[in-house]
Amino acid sequence: MNTIVTDFLDELNIPYKIKDHTKPVFTSEEAAEERGVRLSQIVKTMLLTDKDDMIVMAVLPANRKVDLKKLRRLSGYKNLDFMDKEAIEKKTKLVVGAIAPIGKILKGVPTFVDPSVFNEEFLDISSGDPNAGLELQRDVLKGLLKKAIVTDITKEEK
Repeated sequence: MNTIVTDFLDELNIPYKIKDHTKPVFTSEEAAEERGVRLSQIVKTMLLTDKDDMIVMAVLPANRKVDLKKLRRLSGYKNLDFMDKEAIEKKTKLVVGAIAPIGKILKGVPTFVDPSVFNEEFLDISSGDPNAGLELQRDVLKGLLKKAIVTDITKEEK
């Protein structure tokens, strides 16, 4: 399987494990079930915008939710909100539900990573294709996200 994400990792000689799905998945819950992992091991990548020409990326474990108030304050964009499916696909050519937090397409996009992402030793990210995910070791993903701002961007769990 080759995707923009696997090609990116291959260029950098970064090890990963492909986890094929029995069917395409578009939610974190479906991905966790297909890959046989806990929701906390699934890394969610969310794209937000304040206006048409600007994107902010939020990266968090799938068992948590983005705190928009925190993200707006941290990013400096007071009207920040989630991008809709059509806007994401038109602007980035990425498939909603299969967006990875790494790669060339989103290079330069301000990225905020919740530190709880790194609570698990092995993490699953999207492969860029709804038919499979990728497993990375925590320190590998940390290295790939070294330019991101690692800070609390999630709501308290209830």
